[in-house]
Amino acid sequence: MVIFSLRTGVRMAAAIVSVAALGVVPACSAGLGGPPSSRTAADGVIRFTFAPDPIWDYMHDTGIIEQWESDTGYSIETSATWDEFGLFAGGHADIISTASFEVPGLEEQTERQTVIIGRYNAERSRILVRADDPAQSLADLQGRRLGVFTTVSGTLVWSALIKQMHDLDVVGGDFDVVVADIQNLSNLLARGEIDACICYPDLSARELRDGSVRALYDGKSSADLFAELVAPGHDGPMGNVFVARKDWADGHPGEVAAFLDLWDRGLAEWRQHRDDMIERYPQHFAVAAPEDIEFMKQYVAQHDWVTDEVRFDARWAEDESSIFDLMRATGVIADDENDPLFLPTEGAQR
Repeated sequence: MVIFSLRTGVRMAAAIVSVAALGVVPACSAGLGGPPSSRTAADGVIRFTFAPDPIWDYMHDTGIIEQWESDTGYSIETSATWDEFGLFAGGHADIISTASFEVPGLEEQTERQTVIIGRYNAERSRILVRADDPAQSLADLQGRRLGVFTTVSGTLVWSALIKQMHDLDVVGGDFDVVVADIQNLSNLLARGEIDACICYPDLSARELRDGSVRALYDGKSSADLFAELVAPGHDGPMGNVFVARKDWADGHPGEVAAFLDLWDRGLAEWRQHRDDMIERYPQHFAVAAPEDIEFMKQYVAQHDWVTDEVRFDARWAEDESSIFDLMRATGVIADDENDPLFLPTEGAQR
């Protein structure tokens, strides 16, 4: 895991940031409404819990999901919630979405073995500073106020990257870390209440558009820098992957394949109708004014964080797992933290 467009992967932050603080997003999105199913999993039925999302809304509103159900014979039960971890722990979902680097935490909290079955979007947060700040990297801001929305999620990735690049501890005392509502960080930065932030571009559209803030590292996201430092050519780490209960995935290969086919269709629709989705569902991108909507369309065209395909192969899974090697090597996670399980299906017979 939207006051964050196309899902930021803020699952563990849900305990910190209340739904009220996420007020720019409706509590329920089209096609993802109603309470989750409380019954056990059934053959032919996929229980999918997902935070509000523009691609899913588009597929629902244009009849793509209904047609998929008719063509495949499968049905998909959905519910919109920011507490995907809780529903998963309660056995009310077969598939949810979270950041790849949060999957070990998901397993620990829910006591359920999981497997990553698909990819969705890259971790896209940037380090922003005020436009008039001369800093060239976060190393120039040591000891100053760094705004974050949580000390987990994307902050974990940046902690590993900053340790690797500058030998500094993001949350270990080298910065004055300020935890604030995710939707307010770039505004706090522009007003001078913090000196930098780990921010999502789709929550910073107004400040980026008016030029009051700018991104360090040539505008590169955490995923961009990870690829440069660790896994050349890789498109992760993922801010969102699709995660299934392992026992369910093992017993329902047909449902898994059909689910991935549906999301491949969704990714294709995104590539073809991206501007339309931003205009239809501006709330998912935290924009409202026409000028901000237009800015977001242009920004996403240059910095699209959505993957081209939901399926992946073993090489991709190995590269994605290397984020855990980096986090262990830099002390961000414990040495005994296990990598998540992956189910490579790219190129597999379907």
